[in-house]
Amino acid sequence: MIGFYGGLTASIVILSLFMGVGSHAARPAALGEALRAHGVLGPRFRRFAAVVLPFAEGTLGVAGAAALLTGHQRGLQAALAAGTALFGLYAGYTRHVVALGRGGPCGCSRQDLPLSRWVTRRAAALAALALAGAVIAGADPVRLSAAELTTLVLAAAACTVLLWSLPAAMHEPTATSVHPPTRAAVHRPTETTVHRTAEGVSTRWTSPPAP
Repeated sequence: MIGFYGGLTASIVILSLFMGVGSHAARPAALGEALRAHGVLGPRFRRFAAVVLPFAEGTLGVAGAAALLTGHQRGLQAALAAGTALFGLYAGYTRHVVALGRGGPCGCSRQDLPLSRWVTRRAAALAALALAGAVIAGADPVRLSAAELTTLVLAAAACTVLLWSLPAAMHEPTATSVHPPTRAAVHRPTETTVHRTAEGVSTRWTSPPAP
């Protein structure tokens, strides 16, 4: 079986591919609309990319998962190498669109997530993980214990969710501002002053409290 770190990096890449396929399946027209909004590709290339890219993600995800579960090192290395090229293509394209100042959605989410540099950074991080996984997968196979395998599965799922939700989290930060409590107005009692006139008649009036 593949070692712990090789399995971890490969699992993150494979799960990210499946999440991309799920996003495209939930909104089939989102990718084509995003490519049209970017205004970089022509109509023919837009239609081609909108069909081929989700298919490529699904194919690489299935091939990588099968190779990982069966311990086929060469197959896993090939899938991860192709994943490196695919995510590298995403990173280069999104960086080019952002540099041109073009707006529009990213086309990679179930929500209307705008294209930003965080989408580029996520794609670059996944490309780096795929490359590292392809290199590590070439090492000698090791046997993982049940505890190590459980840790690998949980860590891969958590890292994938965090990495995939990074652009949305950075686009809409949830920081809340804390306002200090307002002080209640303190009412001071008025003072009553008694004065006597020359005739001995007492006169009362209230004076405002001293500051």
